[in-house]
Amino acid sequence: QPLPPRWAFGNLMSRFGYTSEAQVKSVYEKMKSENIPVDAVIFDLFWFGDSIKGTLGNLEWVNKTKWPDPRRMIGEFRKEGVHTILVTEPFFVETSLQYRASRPYLAVDSAGAPFYLTDFYFGKGGLIDIFRKDAQEWFWQFHRRQMQNGVEGWWGDLGEPEKHPAGMYHNLRDLGHRRLFAADEVHNLYGHTWTKMLYNRFAAEYPDKRLFSLNRSGFAGSQRYGIIPWTGDVSRSWSGLRAQLPVLLGMTMSGIPYVHSDAGGFAGGEGDGELYVRWLQFAAFTPVFRPHGTALYEVEPAAASFPSEPALMEEPWRSHARQAVQLRYLFLPYNYSLAYQQTSNGTPLMAPLYYYYFNDTAAMQVQDQYMWGRDMMVAPILDKGATERKVYLPAGRWLNIFSSTIHQGGQWITVPAQLTHIPVFAREGSFVPTVSRIRNISEYTSNGQFLLSYFPSRSRTTFTWFEDDGVSRKSLPSKNYTLIRCTGQDMGNRIVTEIRPDNQKFVPVSLVVSILIQKKPASVMLNGRRIPVYTSTAEIPSGTRDFAHWMPQLSSVQVHADMVKNKILQIQVIK
Repeated sequence: QPLPPRWAFGNLMSRFGYTSEAQVKSVYEKMKSENIPVDAVIFDLFWFGDSIKGTLGNLEWVNKTKWPDPRRMIGEFRKEGVHTILVTEPFFVETSLQYRASRPYLAVDSAGAPFYLTDFYFGKGGLIDIFRKDAQEWFWQFHRRQMQNGVEGWWGDLGEPEKHPAGMYHNLRDLGHRRLFAADEVHNLYGHTWTKMLYNRFAAEYPDKRLFSLNRSGFAGSQRYGIIPWTGDVSRSWSGLRAQLPVLLGMTMSGIPYVHSDAGGFAGGEGDGELYVRWLQFAAFTPVFRPHGTALYEVEPAAASFPSEPALMEEPWRSHARQAVQLRYLFLPYNYSLAYQQTSNGTPLMAPLYYYYFNDTAAMQVQDQYMWGRDMMVAPILDKGATERKVYLPAGRWLNIFSSTIHQGGQWITVPAQLTHIPVFAREGSFVPTVSRIRNISEYTSNGQFLLSYFPSRSRTTFTWFEDDGVSRKSLPSKNYTLIRCTGQDMGNRIVTEIRPDNQKFVPVSLVVSILIQKKPASVMLNGRRIPVYTSTAEIPSGTRDFAHWMPQLSSVQVHADMVKNKILQIQVIK
């Protein structure tokens, strides 16, 4: 799949749904005051109407009181480093602004007349025939208009399509077919065609910009067009959470790498704070982090409404949720490097254990853990009130990144299930780049300080750390990026590590290299020169103490280096 924009790996603030500028800004200000990073705000259907029913197809900010100046609002968010994403649907109900104009582009009945839906939840009307080029161009104009207002991404909803009667027909003449096709013949291709349309038209009008395209429906090959799918309107329940992991792993192993869920659950529930926190802790180690749920309140009083934003949770859940979001941002360099590996090699971001340990019969049976990249393993907490978690460790040594405990693999272990985090392990030989606390990804390169942690192995291991501008669609074909090759090996009497960027375009200026060891070393050499030995972040002159809340308390050698000045870092830890 093409690289998403880097901001897509941040916290996407979302709910069903924000009903006014005043409301969404109030929630965002609360997120800021609680030090919870935000990189995008996602607007559900209330941007084009005040009610759930009867508004699909307006595709315009109708209520000028609630949305007095969308362009200004979007621009103000953008100055904060926050991107705007809007929902659209392919249905046009007869009470909408665009219904009359849409009729020539709608799917038809057997007589060739626009098909009239009479039992659609959102209202009577029609479905755009997305397979026709003229219909695509007509539909695209509404996307173009909002992008001229500053909109950065799109959320395609109901694109299965949700209502698709057998008696509805589509015209595939632009694909070389002369006859009409019934809905059942093309149903699974509808969402795929919509995603492809967005991708191609966005690329034509914004050739140097990456598209964010959220859609819950697709087909084999939809990843080629940048689809970011989610698992649908899941219940706010422990069974809803438990169902996510097999769905996500099944889709990612089918070649759809950016699948994710409505973190916290979408519908129903009783406001279970523990469930919400456990879901966010899990989502922090999935391809996309997007807390989302029903929060309709006065719009639909009968609906089970709870906030989806961490800042609006009660304590102690708010603090635990904040930590999950901050953890998401901490691992941004590692996560973004996984995206590069996916784009260049097709490697999944998350995978079942057997993907990397295919000769391990025990790993083959594990269905409630997964690999986050090659170097980290995640064990979500899936049961309410859990006090411990049974975890399988494949061969090799594994570091619990929160408890600092090193475990020998090839066995089952039991670890505490603390509310502050879920069990996450780093593989022996792993390199994990992280970034200090930032407000959002707009500060990634300007304010970010970086820590590269290495867990030594007797075997030589490597990791490719990827950096680019985070936005350009052409960064890979034009080679406008930096690959930082990390290699290391514990050779018995010394640990040898090399960090070698292939150019200086996007190297982190301020870098701390942390090498985990069992005791204080005799000496440390940087590029052949003996340097002071630091064994905690507090000792490092640059003051990268934002890492202290997660970094293992094991003994570690920490080398502070200027990557621009040194270009290649060769570190030897003499035991």
